[in-house]
Amino acid sequence: MNRRKAIGGILALTGIGIATYTGFHFFYAKSNRGQLPNYKNLIAALVDVIIPATNTPGAKEANVQDFIISYMESCSSKKEYTNFFNGLNDLQETCLDTYGFGFEKCTPQQQIAIVKDLDSTYDGSGLFSKIRNKISGRPFYTILKALTVEGYCTSELGATQHLVYEPIPARYKAITTIQPNQKAWATK
Repeated sequence: MNRRKAIGGILALTGIGIATYTGFHFFYAKSNRGQLPNYKNLIAALVDVIIPATNTPGAKEANVQDFIISYMESCSSKKEYTNFFNGLNDLQETCLDTYGFGFEKCTPQQQIAIVKDLDSTYDGSGLFSKIRNKISGRPFYTILKALTVEGYCTSELGATQHLVYEPIPARYKAITTIQPNQKAWATK
């Protein structure tokens, strides 16, 4: 038998197997939509670690957890929803294995360590990570961090107390000089 035909046949069978598995998983996997409200306390604890309360309110006080749940339930793709839901479950399992209890019950130092570990494990700048994101959706922590910042900056507390918000701006200045310790601008 010709070696090229044999290798081509093996690759074709492998490709068919992968395509069949992916198609089965995508179309027949159980949907977890509607279950994120059960994770509200976990999401609230996570956003509180990402944007904690200082002299301005934190993400938890701005109800960013409600924004994240609403966005994921209503606007996210099936891939991203599945990645987010599985990420929450994996995070809880890791906390249970490491500390013996869930993320919400961990000490603030343990929570910060867990979130730093999540942040350091994902490097989104490489070509392979961009290809992986295109095929399987954004990873859990990337979604969580992006939605936390978006939800906080567009919330009333975040826009009025953390950022500078002018409901009626005077005039547009394309180039402005920022003073030391000046807050960023919030627009909606």
